[in-house]
Amino acid sequence: MKNYFFLVAMLIIATTNQAFAKWEQIRHLPATYDVFVAPNGNLIMSDLQYDYSGGLYYSEDKGATWTKADVEDFAYGTIIQAGDYIIASGELCNLARSKDNGVTWELLNYAYMLYDYIEDKAAENDLAYALAYYKDKLFIADFNGGGALFSEDFGETWVMTDRESLMYEYGGEKYVDSFYKMDINNDRLLLFSMYFVYRFNEEDYTWELLRNDSNFMGVTTNCNGKLVCGRSIYNYTDQVPFLEYTEDGGSTWNAVPRPEGMIDNNVRAMHAFDNHIIVGLQTGGFFYTPDMGQTWTDVSDGIPYYLHEEEGMDPIKVYEIPTEIVSDDEYIYVAIYDEPWAEGTLSGIYRYSKADLISGVSNTVSDKNNIFYANGTLYLNANALVNIYNINGCLVLTQDNCTEVSVAQLQRGVYIFQATIGNKVVSGKFVKL
Repeated sequence: MKNYFFLVAMLIIATTNQAFAKWEQIRHLPATYDVFVAPNGNLIMSDLQYDYSGGLYYSEDKGATWTKADVEDFAYGTIIQAGDYIIASGELCNLARSKDNGVTWELLNYAYMLYDYIEDKAAENDLAYALAYYKDKLFIADFNGGGALFSEDFGETWVMTDRESLMYEYGGEKYVDSFYKMDINNDRLLLFSMYFVYRFNEEDYTWELLRNDSNFMGVTTNCNGKLVCGRSIYNYTDQVPFLEYTEDGGSTWNAVPRPEGMIDNNVRAMHAFDNHIIVGLQTGGFFYTPDMGQTWTDVSDGIPYYLHEEEGMDPIKVYEIPTEIVSDDEYIYVAIYDEPWAEGTLSGIYRYSKADLISGVSNTVSDKNNIFYANGTLYLNANALVNIYNINGCLVLTQDNCTEVSVAQLQRGVYIFQATIGNKVVSGKFVKL
């Protein structure tokens, strides 16, 4: 390719906490609830309408066009990968599974496993939000006190794990809590309920109680060996941890610093890729951190919201509910849920460029006398520590105490740089031709 033009990088000065890029809606559905990236890159989304008029949709072109899948709708709420299958959990104890990246589906049902433990009607109308694929087993945990099950044949037959170890006592009676999430850390399976956190013992199928203060710790993501957890409940205070993480399978926990001045702890969705984490809250908005909470950037622009007003108080932004965040090689995607009876246009799939997310902070400049890229070299106006990332956020080159960095060894593509000059961090992107 002829290098017939001089390419100056767009630079972003990291001095404030508001990003310049924004989210864009790429698909509207009345009650968008989940979004999933299949192994081949297909996008899958669910439309969770209570009258079973929604269903599952798939896109084979990054969201440009969508096709409704030919599968009976059961208000699907969670989608995961389990071996070669994609599994979507729905109401009435139904599971839809696909082996061709979401194009065709078949239905399975596990209600018969719960009849001995909860009322028939509750079993029939149950929905599993908590799913995981752990050591060649598909695990689900139900929402109505039935317990936790696993299948070694992707949902055709099931085994009940030990219910007694999941029980708690209240008012002289024993109960099994409602479960919100399963996830894996340090090769251990963790189960999150409204109040408790459990760890699975694969030798005898029992559950070990780790914490009794879960408080709706139902949002998780894995980041560089750390399982990061947030709480989906209204508690506006800076006196409790914003996020917590474990890296030893739940034995010990540590707090993640919160964005400065932000007291909303109602985390509704979270996603990590490499060392980057993005968090979606209902009133706090969206925040991004590349360093485990040491710095945060507000990336809320483009997420729909309304103004909540009360007499004697300033209006506050209340964002439509983010329910799932995922990513592929180019974009971050979020499912934004709005009640279907609202009959609005805000519910849908929104996306944000990964390159803009990584580099996006406040002001943009293109001053070639300051920092610029040309002819395979990044030039700086002072000695700096420079880290260069590819479009997926992976560190590909680092150089310290330099005023110029050669990127001749890098492949063609878009790259993000972060240069630390004194106490200032300058970020930007450039294209290696």
